[in-house]
Amino acid sequence: MNRYRPELHVTAEVGVLEAPAGALSRGDSLHVFHQFRPRPDSGARWAHQIASNIPYGWDVCDDVLVPHDDEIDCLAGSAVPVGDGVELFFVTTAPAGDATASGLRSNALPHGHRGDRTFTLQRARIADLGAATAEVSDDPSVVSPFVERLGPVDIDDSACPVHDLATPSVLRHGDGWTMVALDLIDDVDARIVVLESADRQAWTVRGDLRITGDTVPHGRPYAPRLTRMTDLGTGEERDVLFITFPDDGSAGTGDGGREVTGYIVGRLDGTTFHTSTTFQLLDHGHDFTRPRLVHGTRPVLSGLVGAYPHSGPGDEPATWANCLSVPRFLTLRDGHLYQDVIGLPTAVRSYTDRAAVYTAQLDVEAGTATVDLLDKDGGVILSVAHSGGQVSVTRDGDTRVAPLSDGDSDTLTILVDGPVCEVFADGGLVSLTTALTGPRAFDRFAVRATGGARVLSAMESLGRQLQRQLAHLDDPAEQEKLIREAVLADRDLAAGIDPGE
Repeated sequence: MNRYRPELHVTAEVGVLEAPAGALSRGDSLHVFHQFRPRPDSGARWAHQIASNIPYGWDVCDDVLVPHDDEIDCLAGSAVPVGDGVELFFVTTAPAGDATASGLRSNALPHGHRGDRTFTLQRARIADLGAATAEVSDDPSVVSPFVERLGPVDIDDSACPVHDLATPSVLRHGDGWTMVALDLIDDVDARIVVLESADRQAWTVRGDLRITGDTVPHGRPYAPRLTRMTDLGTGEERDVLFITFPDDGSAGTGDGGREVTGYIVGRLDGTTFHTSTTFQLLDHGHDFTRPRLVHGTRPVLSGLVGAYPHSGPGDEPATWANCLSVPRFLTLRDGHLYQDVIGLPTAVRSYTDRAAVYTAQLDVEAGTATVDLLDKDGGVILSVAHSGGQVSVTRDGDTRVAPLSDGDSDTLTILVDGPVCEVFADGGLVSLTTALTGPRAFDRFAVRATGGARVLSAMESLGRQLQRQLAHLDDPAEQEKLIREAVLADRDLAAGIDPGE
């Protein structure tokens, strides 16, 4: 199954990756924590991976959080840099009342249901990240000895009573710390609440998050995340709030039944978010949800991609599922986010065998430029089309469309890595992330321009195996021919024969 496994994307060594849990940067290194289960019947835990210099070559570190005692799961939250280390905010679940743990794992409950569980918001600390990444055990079940659990945080909800808090997003805001989290009201309903703290241990619930104007979709929210950015178009400091909602299909993202993540831009004042830019989709593809952020001058974002291998004849059973999107560096300009992926061509050539990236500058004032992703038999796995006013991705007859603004740059970047395709158009103004389906590995790009469209310039960067394949070096007959030609060339050089004569 290795030909389907992502080489640049974070995925679990073994097991099911369930969510990004937290991330931070330290020097030239990017640390990512993710929630996963080694086996379907295991409690959810947090893993830790690190990439240095270029954010695609991931090294696996020891796991950092596992359920203790009567805890069922350790669920995702936030990572906050503190000194030379990091503090982790996470949520543990336990059976409520006389309930038993059987059937109460979050992967065993219906999606979006709380179940008969209690939720506890907790805190842990890794005082020295450098030491934690330098010493890694060969045993994948080992939990890092550098992680210190600090216990539950203190919550004062006398001004605004809450039920069970989940998915905390923590960042420094002004002179203190702000948290936005979900309050699980009952089995299916939830609301976003705002908490404040001076020391990250004692938190006061300030109230429900109120968003001015009719700017966000209706429905139960998931995974609120908050960050602060400078709008490069206006020079103003802005808050950016990311929220995931059930996808009812109204946003043009399909027939519903999944999730859609978007963002609003404005200013958080107490518990009121004053919106300056209305809800915009973060990713228009089939399979992207619940992002996590690295805060900073230029935040970095990764989301969950529901990708998994499809077994073909003779394949071994898959031992992994799902991954995170590649890290996306965010820029805010005139109320719109741009997502930049840095160093992809170098990463593809240096770290992979079968990944590929296609970049192009297009002229699509008229017509359409289409890039098909083909398997080795020439079958179309996925199609990407840019027609000037929109870019679309079609998988198995299901098309997702992202509208483009006037005066855009008509650029296109397509990354294929295992079962994941990430598309970026017009300098990262829009993205579309889609998992490839079926037991068919990517083989090559096929590009065509119709109706007056033109490809002005283009570049393909291929992994090592795809490069050998393109040069026919994976063909035994071609390899023999190359060897014979090399031997003849050596003989001629030894004899002083000019090969140009």
